[in-house]
Amino acid sequence: MKLSGRLLAIAEMVPQVDTVADIGCDHGKLAVWLVQNGRARRAVCGDISAPSLEKARKKAAEEGLADRISARVGSGLSVLAPGEADAAVIAGMGGELIVSILEADIDKAPEVLVLSCHSMADVLRGWLADNGFCFEDEALVEEGRHFYPIMRVRRGESRVLSLSEREFGPVLLRKKPEALRRLLDRRIRETQRIYAKLERAESPRKAELLSELNETLRRYEEVRKSL
Repeated sequence: MKLSGRLLAIAEMVPQVDTVADIGCDHGKLAVWLVQNGRARRAVCGDISAPSLEKARKKAAEEGLADRISARVGSGLSVLAPGEADAAVIAGMGGELIVSILEADIDKAPEVLVLSCHSMADVLRGWLADNGFCFEDEALVEEGRHFYPIMRVRRGESRVLSLSEREFGPVLLRKKPEALRRLLDRRIRETQRIYAKLERAESPRKAELLSELNETLRRYEEVRKSL
């Protein structure tokens, strides 16, 4: 079964395990691919939407995997028993929502997590680093005008991340992919536009805000030089 570029990048980030959980699975294609391609012996699909779970059940049955893929209606990691899954994928939502899912059932979170968010990646990375997860690998997928970070983290000895590491990813800053350069250039242009607009505005906090934007631009330029 063929996956989209972003889903394939997420799937390829999953290590070989016995049981994987796909949290917020929607159509269930990711879980099917992981089992079909030997990344997992079995999978648990969880989604808060019963219609989505029905799509996942049908897809598993169509591929002859009904006995190896379990579909469960529920919120986040609540569909798992503690220690049931060796790895979990949580993707297709904002960073703050992923954090709330992990906080709600951290005792059920597997040792390995593969996460992908469409917003607030800095919040997600900061929470992970502050809560005992270390970053094993990261990728950045560009689709249209959107950039999607993908990260694999594992419970272990974590460290405090810098502002730039939280925003752009500690592993991505080491790997220096071309997509990261394009993302950074966009952030620089966006910040410059905000700066120019604020310069023309009247605000009691104008000087303070301009100073903050200057600091952000200085940090971005430092990162750009390192890529």
